[in-house]
Amino acid sequence: MANNKLHGYNPDPSKEVKGNRLDKFNPSEFRKGMDYELTTMGCSRLAESSDDERRKATETVLKNLEEHGGYYTSLITYETQFRNEVEGVKKPAFKAWLAEQGENQMKEVGKKGAEFKNDKMIELKEAITQEIRNILSEVKGKEAEKVNKADAEKEVSDEKSASKGAKGKEKAIAALEKEIEKLKAEKDKNKDKLSVPLKRYKDGKLTADEYRKLSDATVKRNKEIVARLGEIEKEKEAISLNEKLGRREVAKTMMEKDTHMAILEIIKEYGISLREGSEGIKAYYEIAKTAYQEGYMEGLQKN
Repeated sequence: MANNKLHGYNPDPSKEVKGNRLDKFNPSEFRKGMDYELTTMGCSRLAESSDDERRKATETVLKNLEEHGGYYTSLITYETQFRNEVEGVKKPAFKAWLAEQGENQMKEVGKKGAEFKNDKMIELKEAITQEIRNILSEVKGKEAEKVNKADAEKEVSDEKSASKGAKGKEKAIAALEKEIEKLKAEKDKNKDKLSVPLKRYKDGKLTADEYRKLSDATVKRNKEIVARLGEIEKEKEAISLNEKLGRREVAKTMMEKDTHMAILEIIKEYGISLREGSEGIKAYYEIAKTAYQEGYMEGLQKN
């Protein structure tokens, strides 16, 4: 007959080495397990089960309760919850579902092996960390954009300044050229003005003093014009020289090591020995370098 006092507990005697194994488990949980396993075997009641069926059921229940103390309560809950299939919802495996339920139970703090695997706080920390990273990345991106924008603005400003400088030089040269034309026109006009008294002086109709009085102011003005024309030429030369020196300075900053080596190769190709010593080569090198710089800047200006 069935052992009703222990809910059909009928273990394998060879496995009862350390006493009654049932003492470790909740009797109510064991009873649920026995009912479940015997029903699975086709026994509707404990009293109708055979000794072998009870033994087999007992060992199965003990094994499952070793894995999880509330194994059969969870199993019945699982089967009830997933009894009806819902479209779009995949039914999980019982062991996977049971492990997930275990993560929601209370655990002893500090106990080894009792750590939460799916700790919500860890997930929250990771989410916050990721959000902070995104914010920092966005801030860095904006800062980089600001830096790039500042660089671009500086580059545009430099280009405008360079363009303004070039236009200023062109404007200055144009103003000087205009002044030259005006002065030459005035000089020619003064020449025509002097032709009449000069003819009268040559014809003897005017004395030297009379001619001098009539032409003195015009002659003086022509001398001033000639002097000013000489000054203008010097100013134009100074502007051109400054521009040339400026181009050379810019070209110097653009010369790389390969360019310097290429210049030495050019000197060598024209028959200048590179073994003459630094002083001997320096003069040729400076000439070639200056020619390169001027050619380079002239090419840039054309572009």
